[in-house]
Amino acid sequence: MPTVGETGSSMLTALLRAVAVAALGVGIALLFVFAAAAAVVVGLMILGATIALRFAPRPVEARASGVLEARQTPTGWVVEGLSRRKS
Repeated sequence: MPTVGETGSSMLTALLRAVAVAALGVGIALLFVFAAAAAVVVGLMILGATIALRFAPRPVEARASGVLEARQTPTGWVVEGLSRRKS
């Protein structure tokens, strides 16, 4: 038959285990809450980027008239217009 000290010790151990399991459950729940919040934030960032790119101005083509083209040579930079390259 267990003594009073052994019974109290086993009850305390069981209580500590129950508290640890409850704390673990709360921690896992918080983990899922923060993971879901992070997923929502990333999704909103991606949505904002797609909307911004949808309405962003289109890049200017390099072959359009009035647009200069620059390239680096061993002696320095050379800037050319459209008429000079064709001749």
